[in-house]
Amino acid sequence: MTHAPLAYGRAKFKMAQLHFAHGVTRVSSDNQADTTMPIFLDDNHRVIEAPSWWIGKIAHKASRSNDTLHKYSNIMLRYLQWLDDNGYGANGWAMVDENIFESFIDSLCGPDVTGQSIVYYCARIKSFYKWAQSNGYRHFFDLSSDIEEKVEVAMRDQLMLAHVKATVTVTKVGIDSPTGKTALHEREVERFVTERNHHVALSLMDDVAIQMIATIIWITGLRPRDLWQLPYRGNKENVEFVPYDVDIIPADLGVQNMNFWFRSKGKHRSIEFPGALWKVICERYIPLRRERAALYMEKYGVSPPNSALFLAVDGELINSDRLRYEFSKVLVKSRSMIERGLDSGFTGKKYNARMLRHSCATYFVYGHLKQKRLIGKPYVYDPVIDEKLRRMLGHESVETTYKYYVHLVNRFHSDDLLKDLKSSHVNVALNALLDSLSY
Repeated sequence: MTHAPLAYGRAKFKMAQLHFAHGVTRVSSDNQADTTMPIFLDDNHRVIEAPSWWIGKIAHKASRSNDTLHKYSNIMLRYLQWLDDNGYGANGWAMVDENIFESFIDSLCGPDVTGQSIVYYCARIKSFYKWAQSNGYRHFFDLSSDIEEKVEVAMRDQLMLAHVKATVTVTKVGIDSPTGKTALHEREVERFVTERNHHVALSLMDDVAIQMIATIIWITGLRPRDLWQLPYRGNKENVEFVPYDVDIIPADLGVQNMNFWFRSKGKHRSIEFPGALWKVICERYIPLRRERAALYMEKYGVSPPNSALFLAVDGELINSDRLRYEFSKVLVKSRSMIERGLDSGFTGKKYNARMLRHSCATYFVYGHLKQKRLIGKPYVYDPVIDEKLRRMLGHESVETTYKYYVHLVNRFHSDDLLKDLKSSHVNVALNALLDSLSY
């Protein structure tokens, strides 16, 4: 094979003549004489198999011009180089999960880069993962993710925080994340919402509905798209969810658990929903929901569906886009206070639903380890807690995830990040919510 190296940082990227099966060679749509195609090599000059095979399939299509092939090649090259530069390794492409890919999107954002360009770039990467899965390569990339949505959030965060990306030294935690990558201390801390920061965030929110949603995610670990199925007035499996008037709330509601059934990833799932949380929702939000339902009726001529619990102040149904916007205002308000010489008390860099889910799982495992007096002890597999965590997170298998959270809890505990946990997670979360509502 003949090689023509293309320089790109430390990457090993070369053009090589490749003969396809049955003696067929690549025929470029704009240069019949060109039979070369890219392959990707790691630092040891070994072929990175899946990306090279993928680009080979693209090159094999006669409709692909040299320019198109070059664009796709450089997109993949830059992606592999980023993985290598950030400690994951170019061969670690299969271990990329949602959080890693969002960090990659953040790295693309800049003052002179358009969101449309980043969407195009990331869509090509997503197409690679889709191809990889269809060809038997297992990976952790979330193919259901909305690229445009992720880019929009990243661009907005950059504008809001005026974030300048600098090279920093990171500390390895000494454990692996569920995807197998090395856990980095600063990154794990940034993904975690301490109870103090969550409490402050609630006080910075100006809509009771958003405060309720944040509390539900914090307590239950529900994904927003699953949480939207929480009914105003339940039926069938969810018949327990009744929008009680304050004076007829059952006396024992606060000490019971309810089963919340919903569809998630094509499956019928259920979780325990604290009756104490539904009691607070009935007392503080249901009256407002009825007022907002009247606004909805004025706009659309019909009542909002009983299957939808949360309405915004303007009467519109709260969806994931609205929730992201409302959560982003926490940082906007905190930053505004700092600029005025005030201390908001919020020390986090971000605040979003994914972080709340992550923190929910962390505190859940912490509570289990504390109850069993296993804080600081070596990891021991527990099938009961593994099953509970699986149901909470909606994963098929979480043994690796559970092991990760055990190690993470022990590290956070030694860092005093969990020192403010003095009672049950549910009680602490409800107290924070009630405090923010001046209950």
